[in-house]
Amino acid sequence: MTEKSWPLRWETLLILLLAAFIIEPIFGNATWVNLLGLALVEIVVVAAIIKSLNKTRDRGVGLFVVVAWFGTTILALLTDDAHGVVAAVSGVMLIGALFVTFRNLLEREAGDYDALVGAIFGYVLLATVWAMFYVQIERWHPGSIGFGDSADLWTSSIYFSLVTLTSLGYGDILPLSPLARITAGLEAVGGVLYMAIMIGSIVGTYRQKPTKKIE
Repeated sequence: MTEKSWPLRWETLLILLLAAFIIEPIFGNATWVNLLGLALVEIVVVAAIIKSLNKTRDRGVGLFVVVAWFGTTILALLTDDAHGVVAAVSGVMLIGALFVTFRNLLEREAGDYDALVGAIFGYVLLATVWAMFYVQIERWHPGSIGFGDSADLWTSSIYFSLVTLTSLGYGDILPLSPLARITAGLEAVGGVLYMAIMIGSIVGTYRQKPTKKIE
């Protein structure tokens, strides 16, 4: 399927990713909710990677890797094992999705509506990657981030990542360890640079339909 046959794909991916964020706060921390949220995130990552690949063979390899990733993640979720392996594979997959998304957007000669929505999707995906880093930092060194009374680690990490990336910094969740502070600082810098470079370049070259002159 080419980009012309699915013109709203960035919109679709953005909606799915946002749905993965809000499903747990709405329905609670049940097993089926965790599985559904996990499936939504992984579907988004799969689509972002595969749709940016041109060769059928590359897409087949990508699909195989994703199926293995999903199976390993489900095993870790149900048995509470192999979190380190899942974290490493998830990091590679998310960073790969970011790379192909950014490459797809930067290779466009001019900005358009689809590119603008894609840039917004990339921004939210960037927050997802950083949230995954915060989850692993907290698992490896408990107490690195002051989540307070927050019950769910993933939802709290998403929230902390979003407010850090956008430089809001409400102060209800704080990075306490040196590693967590450096990570949060780098995310804040990355968020500012993303807005200035990616969004700015797309908006600056936004393609507008020519208007007819009235004589």
